[in-house]
Amino acid sequence: MRQFIGIPWLKLQIFLVLFMVAVTSAAESPYRLRIGDHAPDIEMARLEGGKLRLSALNREALAVSFYSSYCAPCQKELPALARAVARVTHDTGADVKLVVILSDERPEAGLVARLGSSVIWLTDDNQKAKAAFDPRTLPCTFIFGDNDIVRHINRGFGPQYEARVNDWLRQLVSKQRRQ
Repeated sequence: MRQFIGIPWLKLQIFLVLFMVAVTSAAESPYRLRIGDHAPDIEMARLEGGKLRLSALNREALAVSFYSSYCAPCQKELPALARAVARVTHDTGADVKLVVILSDERPEAGLVARLGSSVIWLTDDNQKAKAAFDPRTLPCTFIFGDNDIVRHINRGFGPQYEARVNDWLRQLVSKQRRQ
């Protein structure tokens, strides 16, 4: 019987196969959408009816956030994101859009009313957006420039979120205006 350093060859092969399976299944695959990638060009249903393709939005900057009604951090993140977008739009005169992709059922009517008509609500009924953006954690915000390139990604919600997004949007808009 063949041996490798005192270990029977068949046992060594079995061990190596099991080791490789364990290592590859334990390693999480990289995110699909990364900084520098182009925005997925997918069409989704609008909450108020009709369809929208993200590439059809004329804007200088775009914030896309994944939201779920069962996600407590999402309920804090979304108003903060809306304030940052509104502030940058007001202060700079830039056309900054906010798209919210719903991961589950409709948001409460009070939230939609509070955030106003400037927020574009999209439903991800067939999970195309989830597959293309690969948010993995909620909330998850993607910031795009006017050229549909991912400039920033924020996964989760915590201290200084609003200030961070505000700075990202301001830098993006000012850089584009200088070009």
